[in-house]
Amino acid sequence: MSVRGEQFWLDKTRAAQLRPRARPRYTLTPSIVLRNGEPFMAIGTPGGDNQDQTILQAFLNIVEFWPDWYPNLHTAFEWPRVQTLHFFGSFWPHTPGFNKLNIESDIPDAVFKDLQSRGHDVNKIRPFSIQSCATAVLIDPASGNRIAGADCYAMAY
Repeated sequence: MSVRGEQFWLDKTRAAQLRPRARPRYTLTPSIVLRNGEPFMAIGTPGGDNQDQTILQAFLNIVEFWPDWYPNLHTAFEWPRVQTLHFFGSFWPHTPGFNKLNIESDIPDAVFKDLQSRGHDVNKIRPFSIQSCATAVLIDPASGNRIAGADCYAMAY
């Protein structure tokens, strides 16, 4: 069953209870991005419950802030991230994360204080400590070359 077996619940009232034909909540989110109907980028990450958030933040860093990182895609992945915790984590012991928000300490204090003033339970964490590693390979629209980037390591051919 692999480590994904941890996503089952031993509670018989849960949809993902441990029983025949049950399915745990799954978090894999590899994505292919098209631009004008043509392949543009493949993007993905490991990281359990944080995968969707990492993919979204990395994608937005790439497409919305292109001039700020181009042509060094690694830069787009090194910018600080935020993480909302799930109501209940997918993995055993299914820790509750009600109204909890982690932000990497590179994010300005003013943002941290503003989030607190809005009622969020905010926790500052060290840079690069959100459990995921965004990776992408894209086709440079200007040159047709492949560009790879990650906040761990990446190579493109």
